[in-house]
Amino acid sequence: MLVATACGAAPHLGTADQRAAFTQPTPPITASAFPIEATGVSPRDGDNLIPNAATPAGSPIAAPTSCDVIFDTAKAATAATVNTWIAAHDNTITKTTVLCLAGTFTAPIHVWDKYAPSLLVLAREPHHSAQLKLGQVKPADVNPNDYDGGDSGAVTIADSRGVEVFGLAITGYTTFGPTYTPAGIYVTVRQSGSTAGTKVPHESPCFVKGDKACGDIYLLDNTISAITNAADKESGATKSTCGNSGVGAYGIAVLSHGSDPAHALQHVVVEGNTIDNVRTGQSETLTINGDVADFLVSHNKVYDTDNIGIDAIGWEEGSDQARHGLIADNLVANVDTWGNASYGTWKGNTCTEQPENAAGIYVDGGSYIWIEANTVWGADQGIDLDVETPQKYADHLLVGGNSVVDTRGSSLGDPSNGANPKGIPGTSTVAGHDFVALYVDAFGMGSSIEYVYAHDNSVTNESQFYGATSVQTAPVVDIGGNWANVMIWRNIVTGGGGTDALNPLLELDSNPRPATSNYIDCNAYAGLTNNQSNGDFILPNGNGYTTLPSWLAANGRKYDTHSVVAARSTCAPSIP
Repeated sequence: MLVATACGAAPHLGTADQRAAFTQPTPPITASAFPIEATGVSPRDGDNLIPNAATPAGSPIAAPTSCDVIFDTAKAATAATVNTWIAAHDNTITKTTVLCLAGTFTAPIHVWDKYAPSLLVLAREPHHSAQLKLGQVKPADVNPNDYDGGDSGAVTIADSRGVEVFGLAITGYTTFGPTYTPAGIYVTVRQSGSTAGTKVPHESPCFVKGDKACGDIYLLDNTISAITNAADKESGATKSTCGNSGVGAYGIAVLSHGSDPAHALQHVVVEGNTIDNVRTGQSETLTINGDVADFLVSHNKVYDTDNIGIDAIGWEEGSDQARHGLIADNLVANVDTWGNASYGTWKGNTCTEQPENAAGIYVDGGSYIWIEANTVWGADQGIDLDVETPQKYADHLLVGGNSVVDTRGSSLGDPSNGANPKGIPGTSTVAGHDFVALYVDAFGMGSSIEYVYAHDNSVTNESQFYGATSVQTAPVVDIGGNWANVMIWRNIVTGGGGTDALNPLLELDSNPRPATSNYIDCNAYAGLTNNQSNGDFILPNGNGYTTLPSWLAANGRKYDTHSVVAARSTCAPSIP
């Protein structure tokens, strides 16, 4: 941990004669909690290290230059012949083995029950393209050992260790309704407590054979598009599918079912993938869910999706949390549940829209998650730290150096046209629907969130500034539920400005748990409103304040004592 440094600050407007030296309190969590595996060092089971962004051998991420086996659809290869080879060889390989694909495959590819630790690489053949274009999910696509009974990936890695998927193009995997859940790439392991064998269900063989662990999964530079559950389109929704939580689809899903820490799925890297135009229902576009430890999600592009962009989840797939993960340098844009029938309400023989509520980056009950240097653009919620499961918790969340931008858009519903961020083609048709740019909350009944440090982020919310068409208050930073040991420090917080009555800069829906250390300070506020009906700073009693001095005088907790109304904070650099 770095030594805290003194910094000059102003209690009101930041003029030089008001500055006073002070020391930043010790943050509740810092980057020192996330040691990263050394480049070129193979991961070891239980090492509690974030995987590095390179391949297991330490070389830069790149397409394989040679192949051990080639399957080319122009030479009569099919998904069935690929799967037959994998099933016959995956547990007998003794060195990294590269299986190359070329052409267009029309059925899923499976790596099931691989326990040999040597790496199996599925990749496009050099100087060729490899596409999986699949159509409807079929019953035979589903792993019989799957917990949920209907999840299926265009590429599935089930109950396995030591697999890399590189550079594949996956598109058009679809279903309608809750029976099946398609995914572009689906990684799952099972902890059933039973012995491995031919009986179904069984515990993942990598837990009871080989090196006794599942993990070392690398999903690199794949392009995934148009994975859909068509039942979430309101134009085609039925009464049974409208508002149905079983309607789902994923771009990339990594799920581990269980609660035995010794049997966590570990060392997972999701790096450099592009996922777009996914209709997920109530699932997520890129998810890390359950008993998953030591993971990296970085340099991915996730955009044009109708539910959560990137998610780290606890308590949903067992009694454990996705934990010790780094979510960094991702671009997430145009995430909007408007028109998602799985969140709709059936009225008058029609599935009607509900308030938009999907986060660009979401932590739901995760633990020790570091969210660093991401860009979130035009999501219903920017970065959301929360816990949905009753009586559970999210903890030790570090959020630093991110940029959340929520443009005004052209309307509340779709289409709402707006600019796309750099790196995403065309224009957005779901821009400007954000509810909150940075959200710290405990949604589940009796749940709690604690040990949160959000620092040096730039969060902007103009999205509800539509004049007469706006219908909801949309704070830039919102804190609520049962929260404790939270530090909101040295962020740039920007609202709609002027007469904007709908974008307060900071809203507290509740006070922190008593006898805990909480700090909101050193922030730079911009785009303040002069609208007295709402204000820029709102206390749990609903009282709002339009100036920083009036807020400081009213909050009673010395929040924002050293914050300023300026382009940037006058405080010294934060403890990272």
